[in-house]
Amino acid sequence: MPSLNTHQTARPRQPHRRGGTVVWVVVGGLLMSGVGYVTYLGVREKPDKPTLTRSELATVTKTSFEVATLASGELEARNKIEIRSPLEDQSSIVWIIPEGVVVKAGERLIQLNADPIKQKVDEETLRLESAKAELVAAENSYSIQANENQSRLSQAELKVALAELALRQWREGEVAKKRQDLALAIDKATLEIERLAERFVRSQSLLADGFISKDECDRDEVAYIEAISAYNTAHLSRDIYENYEYPKEEKTKISDLEQARSELERVRLNNEIELASKDASRQNRRSQATIIENKLNKIKADYESATIKAPRDGLVVYATTLDRDWRGGGDGGLQIGQQVWSNQLLIVLPDTSEMVATVRVHESLASRVTPGLSVAVKVDAANGRVFQGVVESIGVMAASGGWRDPNLREYSVRIGLTDHGDGLKPAMRAEARIVLEKVNDALAAPISAVFQDGAVQYVCVPRGAKYVRVPIRLGRRSDTQAEILAGVDAGASVLLREPAAGEVLSQPWDTAQLTLAGYTIGDNGDITSPASRGPGGEGRRRRTSPLGDGTKPAEESGDASAPGGTAASQDGETDGGKESPAASPAATGTGESTTTGAQIEPAKTGS
Repeated sequence: MPSLNTHQTARPRQPHRRGGTVVWVVVGGLLMSGVGYVTYLGVREKPDKPTLTRSELATVTKTSFEVATLASGELEARNKIEIRSPLEDQSSIVWIIPEGVVVKAGERLIQLNADPIKQKVDEETLRLESAKAELVAAENSYSIQANENQSRLSQAELKVALAELALRQWREGEVAKKRQDLALAIDKATLEIERLAERFVRSQSLLADGFISKDECDRDEVAYIEAISAYNTAHLSRDIYENYEYPKEEKTKISDLEQARSELERVRLNNEIELASKDASRQNRRSQATIIENKLNKIKADYESATIKAPRDGLVVYATTLDRDWRGGGDGGLQIGQQVWSNQLLIVLPDTSEMVATVRVHESLASRVTPGLSVAVKVDAANGRVFQGVVESIGVMAASGGWRDPNLREYSVRIGLTDHGDGLKPAMRAEARIVLEKVNDALAAPISAVFQDGAVQYVCVPRGAKYVRVPIRLGRRSDTQAEILAGVDAGASVLLREPAAGEVLSQPWDTAQLTLAGYTIGDNGDITSPASRGPGGEGRRRRTSPLGDGTKPAEESGDASAPGGTAASQDGETDGGKESPAASPAATGTGESTTTGAQIEPAKTGS
């Protein structure tokens, strides 16, 4: 990451005394004029050109370069099978295959302690037998209840049938017979009264003629009177039957039939209730037996799964080897007697035929890293070989730097390797160079030729025996090149190293050059930097002293801006550049300023 550090000349603060300040300013101006004249005489005696080698100067030319960021991480297998503890409860390792062994499908990998599971199997087996016995009893009870219900229903239906027959018998038989008997009695009484009336009349005639005695005539009269009584009795019996006995018998027969039908309905309802109760008990027993049986089958499956076998061929890699932070840096791998938890990752069988690299980039670059970007992945464990790859995805959430750096936020980037050979293994350290952008046919200079003084970024251009600072406006930059948007033209020579004391001409910033580079000068003379475009795509507006001597104005706040953006926006690191030696003109006696500003370091972004 680039790091900047603006050189500032320390100045002690003095109390504000207006009168004394004016005097000292006048005296200082006279001294500076004298020193400048002396320096000028000395300069005239020096050579016209500085003595430089080819390696100290570079030419601003149009070129193409890549804007990239470096990120570190490790290799992973694209396809891998994770072997986890299948047991629900905590267990311990009884036997484990050595790490690094190539296994075949079906070969045993781990044997977990299954003694507690075997005890559960025995207990659940006994419970299942009891549940099955209770189920058989419930089935028999249901069958018995069904038979009893059928018997009670048949009896109730028989009572209804008998009541219906009794009602039909009474209506069609007994009532008709009774009515015939009553009619017959009335007819007999009528005939008898007519016969006895004639006989009584005849007896009276015979008694009058003296043919019969008084006693015989009286007997005929008594018989006639009895016939009249029998006639009345016959009619009375018919009326009693029709008005009283018939309705009574009819209601009794109908009531008997209704009672039988009601009893039949009650029997049916009771049968349904009792049979449903028996069926519910049977279903409950069946459900209990099923639950216990399923639980037993699951426990048996757990017992079988305590022996973990390889689902396919592969290289055995312990999970503790992949996770370096497991139990404090991954000290100690899986071993016999170690406790394992449910679903704990134990072994990974990676497919090393297709590898990916997972690296971490700072959150400031997350928006610029997109799927499809070209990546060069360097693997030190593969003799430093570089593999080509493509960004496949970037994490959704940023990960914290942990207790070491709680303010650090990084995103995980997954890179698919398009070419690789044998020998790559998971967890190998990898360094990825992600090409964020390609700059084509742009005016650029080496990054080591760019310096910064407050808000002004500049290059040192030879002028006679010295150098002059020329403000520039930076654009995109890489670890070797920086795009120049304004300030100098193609073909200009710039100094690659930090100038030594006395090599830079002491003069204020040229207003025309500042304007050309996009800087603005405020009413108070403070210089504000343009919102230049850099690797982060953003810039920060800053101010600097109008003298251009590397000092900050009293109202300035904030860190120096990196080319095209702040250093913090690139990689989250603090600024840290080189500072040139400082010496006052009075001390050197040359009249040149020795404050050259801070050199901008290469833009190596990423972790």
